[in-house]
Amino acid sequence: MKKEKRLTPEEFTALIERLKAQSLKEGDGQILTAVLEKTLLIGQKHREGKITSRRQLRRLMAIARPEKSND
Repeated sequence: MKKEKRLTPEEFTALIERLKAQSLKEGDGQILTAVLEKTLLIGQKHREGKITSRRQLRRLMAIARPEKSND
């Protein structure tokens, strides 16, 4: 995944603040779903011993920006 398509730490921090304030924006649900799915996947692969390098871990941890709807 290209770096410009990944969420930045600042974007994650802003998302956490919106979640705490219960004022999520469009696309936040997609990000939260992706984070939870990735967390489960990484945990599973770690338990299976399938993560053998930092590069693999970084690639698995990448979360894409949500698709914008054309509504």
